[in-house]
Amino acid sequence: MSKEVEGAASDQSSTAREMRRVVWASVVGTALEAYDLYLYGTAAALVFGPLFFPNGNPAVGTLLALSTFALSFIARPIGALFFGHFGDRVGRKRVLWLTLLLMGGSTFLIGCLPTYAAIGFTAPLILVVLRFVQGFGFGGEYSGAVLMLMEHAPENRRGFYAGLNNVGPVFGFIASSGLFIGLTDWLGTDQFVAWGWRIPFLFSIVLIIVGLIARSRLTESPLFMEAVKRHEVRRERIPVVELFRTQWRQVVLTVGANIAQFASNYLVLTFALSYGVSIGVNYDTVLLTVIIAVCANIIVIPIASQLSDRVGRKPVIIVGLIGTAVWAFPFFALFNTAQLGFMILGFVPMMVFYSTMFGPIASFSSEQFSTTVRYTGSALSYNLAGILGAAFAPLIASALLTSFNSSVPISIYLIGLCVISLICVLIARETNNRRLAAS
Repeated sequence: MSKEVEGAASDQSSTAREMRRVVWASVVGTALEAYDLYLYGTAAALVFGPLFFPNGNPAVGTLLALSTFALSFIARPIGALFFGHFGDRVGRKRVLWLTLLLMGGSTFLIGCLPTYAAIGFTAPLILVVLRFVQGFGFGGEYSGAVLMLMEHAPENRRGFYAGLNNVGPVFGFIASSGLFIGLTDWLGTDQFVAWGWRIPFLFSIVLIIVGLIARSRLTESPLFMEAVKRHEVRRERIPVVELFRTQWRQVVLTVGANIAQFASNYLVLTFALSYGVSIGVNYDTVLLTVIIAVCANIIVIPIASQLSDRVGRKPVIIVGLIGTAVWAFPFFALFNTAQLGFMILGFVPMMVFYSTMFGPIASFSSEQFSTTVRYTGSALSYNLAGILGAAFAPLIASALLTSFNSSVPISIYLIGLCVISLICVLIARETNNRRLAAS
């Protein structure tokens, strides 16, 4: 393909006004994704056990409730294949409408769901179905939002704009955690468990409306439209078949490159809550520490993403991976002091290193694939990495803690995952100067 054809998309880069619209629409959707995820995770740990899985043993009920949390990760690759298929055939914009409706709609319906006491076994059954639908929508949301940003952006700022999408989860996490803490304090534990827990789930309808309005004003991806004009988007083809026929190596490397960022995130945001309680730290204190640390993402992600446009994606991601591995032992050492100041000192650098790799990895992962299979390739790779790095990380960390009664094996586990991701990043091609040709 000639350089003229390869550079066609650069002539169609979006105006500054359009880019603001794309950023807003993408960040709102990703914030809703994180809001739903952390909201459900918190509710599953605190209230869903007795409400939907009543059992003589409260611990069993909580375990069953948390098992539905893991169900989302099983649904995500399925959603990635489904939405990637249509995103690569009919366009990114229309698919992102559906993912937003599925995510937010299922969250809203959970807030309306009668409990086991009202309708018996049907209640947990419906909860499981709604949780699966959430995960199914998640499978297409994140990668589609990244593609809209990256494929609208000027060639020399793809990393920056794609990385902005990864700021959205910060707002989703803070909103869900803040609502839970605020409502618990305002209503009291009894009233919150009785009915107050529904309010944060019902509130998701507001985010749906805002997101749909924002996405209704978007134009389709210029790169996708260029591929359509060149007749490279063929209705009869199956994107996933083409992906594994021509770009299976990129799938493997992209999955491996994302494992460590998933693991570090879920160890800090999910496992840390239960670990803190196990060493005698109040739940609210751990959550406050996490919220403070997560705020670092707002600053570091845009900086790291913009830097990746100048020096390359790989050097910035590598710094984040090495930093995470080096900080794995100091993180738990400071955490184990059970003192707020030292805990913050441990958590903030960990989130800084996490943000350093999480920002540029958005563009890095998507740029590995050609336009005609980019949605399928990036979504499938990202969500498979989620299973390997996130779904199992808290479970493995808990098992290591139980077996060894020490945080040392957990640090070694995290370091091992960083090594795997580092090898994959080193092998994968650099993409910051690559023109995103249609094929």
